[in-house]
Amino acid sequence: MASLEIGIIGLPNCGKTTIFNALTGAGVVVQPFAATEVSVNTGVAQVPDARMAPLATVEDSQRLVPPTVQLVDVAGLQRGAGRDGGLSGEFLQALRAADALIHVVRTFEDEAVFHVDGRIDPAADAEGVDLELLFADGALVTKRLERLERAVKVGQKEAKAEADLLAELGVVLDAGSPARDFAKFKTLPLEVQSDLLTAKPMMYVANTSESGAPEAVAALQAYAGSAEVVGVAGRFESDLAEIEDPEERSLFLAEIGQEEPSAPRVAAAAFRMLELITFFTAGPKDVWAWTIRQGSNAVEAGGKIHTDIARGFIRAEVINWQDLVNAGSRAEATKLGQLRVEGKDYIVQDGDVLNVRFNV
Repeated sequence: MASLEIGIIGLPNCGKTTIFNALTGAGVVVQPFAATEVSVNTGVAQVPDARMAPLATVEDSQRLVPPTVQLVDVAGLQRGAGRDGGLSGEFLQALRAADALIHVVRTFEDEAVFHVDGRIDPAADAEGVDLELLFADGALVTKRLERLERAVKVGQKEAKAEADLLAELGVVLDAGSPARDFAKFKTLPLEVQSDLLTAKPMMYVANTSESGAPEAVAALQAYAGSAEVVGVAGRFESDLAEIEDPEERSLFLAEIGQEEPSAPRVAAAAFRMLELITFFTAGPKDVWAWTIRQGSNAVEAGGKIHTDIARGFIRAEVINWQDLVNAGSRAEATKLGQLRVEGKDYIVQDGDVLNVRFNV
């Protein structure tokens, strides 16, 4: 079961559902102007990790269990989605539970797929959707202030403090800055923090043709600033996801000069955006990849595997995945002094292979 949820947003006909299919292999039917649809597509995407296969060879593991991410694909957001509470507004509400957002922006030319504004302008499209998120957050702040009004009038200090914070946040949103830029964001109530769409980490996926669109992607990157932009040939990748035969997939990729699908690049960018790292548990049964926040300690990593491990943590045997692969076995790695014993305060590093000793 995926514990990480990422929402996919964009204008109608930008290729959101195509990208969703490419990442999940769900095969959802792509319909023109899907903002008229009343459903939300959900699917689980595996996050490929090239380090797992070599580990499985060393440990003679029977299966690989990569990380997974739950993706939520909502209908295209029309202009006014964040303001009028219409159909698109309902879909914005479905995104509030997401941990992060992938903003799909169209860069491909296709006369058969009309653009809602009649032109291809990635930066303008991205700005339009981002504005709707700002408007939606502004509406959320206004409604919460209205609910606090009575408590403030009767002198409840906590309500007054929250109302003052929300008023300051409203000024930031009105100025066109996202909630993540609000200096006092961490002092807001947790339910407000989680509901604010512009507080969520966001990356952009430029949906390109098979030949790419370097100028359009560059324009989108200029707009995105420090946010990451990944170019994906959505239609090609969606077709690729439906091919099960590895040899046929390789030939299909070779046609456009790619060695691997775009899904790993999108997943890697999402992990960077969320400041996640991967550690492994490995043995004859399986190699399992686990995701945790950067800076997590060994106890927190153990808790990711099972709560009993965190509760009864004793120590962790740790080795870097590459050192284990190079050594060829745990026994040899131990002889070389590469297998270490760490305590509960050890900060887990990306690529660590852990064997946690515990007692409950």
